[in-house]
Amino acid sequence: MKSRLTYYLFLSSLVMLDSVLLRSPNLLGKIGLLVYKYHYLRTFPKALLTVSLVVGGAVVIAETIRYMVKHKAIRRIIGKVVLLILLVLVAAIGAKTAIDFSAWSYSHTGLRFRIGAHLLPAIVFVVFLYTYSTLPPVHKTFPVSPAGEEKPTKTIISE
Repeated sequence: MKSRLTYYLFLSSLVMLDSVLLRSPNLLGKIGLLVYKYHYLRTFPKALLTVSLVVGGAVVIAETIRYMVKHKAIRRIIGKVVLLILLVLVAAIGAKTAIDFSAWSYSHTGLRFRIGAHLLPAIVFVVFLYTYSTLPPVHKTFPVSPAGEEKPTKTIISE
């Protein structure tokens, strides 16, 4: 339980850091926020809400998969496959972000803003990777003893 608490504290600190980074573009980045109408990143509370909703959605999905595996609603292998698919999708989003932010228009937004943009897919990747690595194990039951299946013989005690 303590490791999960540490994980969520670490995750919340990453969300705060990402919100600060996304809120601090340079002058060209601020103009870009106005032109492209990124109103959800203009102030720190809005950036914090945006990042929290994205990371919170990923946590809800990951915890739902963990819950379903733990309560045997789905098999562990299916949970792992779903998490692997989500990991690949998030990695593709991270690659697209890297390609987009190397283009001319985004490359002049400032280093902090670009790092914040790269950090968001990385945080979501960490959420799914942590859930993948900590899925509850399959509990195997012990085989039934053949001696337990034998019917007891009646002994007649004579008086």
